[in-house]
Parts: sequence; C-alpha cells; structure tokens
Amino acid sequence: MEHASCYTPRCTRREQCTLWHNALAEVEHGNSLLTITNPQLIDKAGGYDHCPNYYEYKLRRYARGLVWSYDDLTLAQWRQVQAQLNRQFGYSEMKRIRHGYVALSPEEQGVIAEIFTRIAPGSTPQYITYEEHYAKPPRVEGRAAHKLLKG
Repeated sequence: MEHASCYTPRCTRREQCTLWHNALAEVEHGNSLLTITNPQLIDKAGGYDHCPNYYEYKLRRYARGLVWSYDDLTLAQWRQVQAQLNRQFGYSEMKRIRHGYVALSPEEQGVIAEIFTRIAPGSTPQYITYEEHYAKPPRVEGRAAHKLLKG
C-alpha cells in the first residue's frame, strides 16, 4: 500500500493521502502511466471519505536491523520467537529484516512486539536504527545497508 499511487483529482481527502503524494511524485518523475482507485470501490465504500485505499500521509518511524540476541530470553523462548517470526515473515525476509535491508513499518514492528509479548512477556524487540519517512523506503542491500545501520 505504501508504494501504490492514486491520481484521483476529485478525491476530497487527497492532500492527506499517501497514495496521492506518491502519484504526484510519479508525475514529477515523468512516468507514462498513473493509477486511480476504481470508482466503483469508492461508491461501494460510501464515497471518497470512506475510500478503502486511503493511507494517511504522515511521518512514520521505520526500524532497521532487528537485534538477534537477547539475554533476558531462555533458549526455548528464543527458539519459539524465531519460529514465529519465520512463520509470519518467511525465512528469507527475516534475514533481510535482521540485516537491515528492509525497513519495518510501525505496523510490522507491532506484529513483532506482539510475538515477543506472547512468548516472552516483559521482553521487547530491539532495532539497530530508526528513520522517519512518509512512505516505506525501498529495500537496500550490501554496503548501502551497512552504511544506513552505522550512520
């Protein structure tokens, strides 16, 4: 949702919608194709004020680099946490999350925190660094990720 766009000039909430701002960026970059939200979906939802694709345009705090060792967890708890995280995000994506290649949205951070709370009450996930963006930043790998985490 954070990388989608919607160029619907009649929308009453477009100035507060991330999809509108993404569409404006696409216009600035000279993209030849723009997207809009299907008007039938908007009508079914009850109008532009209830758009099903609305995603509030606000500064969000994204986390990078999930810390992978915790002194306050037992080995059994840590194995359970790892298993749940791998089930939720997949093994490959968890490697990217751990190494800081993928920025975690506040919603994704909430999912991880809930897993920790359920399995190891009192323990919270820790991240190497945080950054603020209006939309989820793209995935980075290798040296670029190391620079972000050390920066």
